[in-house]
Amino acid sequence: MWTMKATKDLDTESVRAGSVYRVACAGNLVETATVLAVDDDSFGIPHVRYLVCIGRSDNQVFEKGPRVLALSCFAEHYHLAPGT
Repeated sequence: MWTMKATKDLDTESVRAGSVYRVACAGNLVETATVLAVDDDSFGIPHVRYLVCIGRSDNQVFEKGPRVLALSCFAEHYHLAPGT
């Protein structure tokens, strides 16, 4: 299972469509975010539209559907997946 301790926030300039990010959660869960798009809202604030999948230690994966989060919040929460 993939795990990582955050050492610093993600560089917001590197967030692009197709990129994959992960964060380890409680209970041996890994949340994976695949970026679909990065666009500004009507106020000029950049937002990330991404698909969320939750992986468990027994190799079951649950898709949670697309979500939207401000780019700055996304960068605080997620970390670039190894090898991407």
